[in-house]
Amino acid sequence: MTQFEISLKKYLEIFGGQEMVFINDTRNLELFAKNPANKTEEDIRMKVSALSDDHEIKQLPGHNLIVEHILKLNIDDRLNKGDLTLVEDIATLKINGVDHHLLHLASLYCCLHKPDVFPIYSDQHHNFYQKYIKFFNLSLDPDKLTDYQVFAAALNDLVTRAGIKGKMNYIHLRKFGWLYADSVLKESRV
Repeated sequence: MTQFEISLKKYLEIFGGQEMVFINDTRNLELFAKNPANKTEEDIRMKVSALSDDHEIKQLPGHNLIVEHILKLNIDDRLNKGDLTLVEDIATLKINGVDHHLLHLASLYCCLHKPDVFPIYSDQHHNFYQKYIKFFNLSLDPDKLTDYQVFAAALNDLVTRAGIKGKMNYIHLRKFGWLYADSVLKESRV
C-alpha cells in the first residue's frame, strides 16, 4: 500500500466517525427529496433559492435565468436515469451575451436530487485530483478537470479504489474533501 493510500484510508476512518453532512446539506437534501419534480418554475425556484448562498449564484443577476434555463431543459427523465451529461447542459448558460459555466451549481443541483449518482464538482480540489490522476496513472487528462466527465471519472475511481462505494454519497465526499484532501496530499507528499 502506498503512502497516499495509507493517508487516504487514515482520513476516511477519521471522517467515518464524524457526522458526515453539514446541517445545511441535510436541510437541502430533505427539501429536494420532498420536491423531486422540476416541471414548474416554482418547483425549480424553491430549490435554486435554497442554494442562493452558492458562490456561482451570487455572481449572477438573479435566479430567474437559471430557473428558466433548467425548466427549458426538462430534466426529470435524465435526472432519474442518472445521465451525467445533464450536468454540463445545466451548467452551460448564456446571460446578457456572456457565456457562463456553472459546473458547481449544476452538479450540486443534480446531486441533491440523486446524491449517490452525481458527484459535486469543486475547483477547490483540482490540485488533489490532478495529483491523484497522475499518481495512479489514470487515462484521464489532469488538466481537463473542468470537464464534468473527467472530474466524475477521477472521483469515481477514488471511490472504487478506496472501497467506499455504497458507504458514502457525494454529499459526504464533498465534506471529506473540504476537511481532509489537503492533509492527504501533505502527508503522502504526492
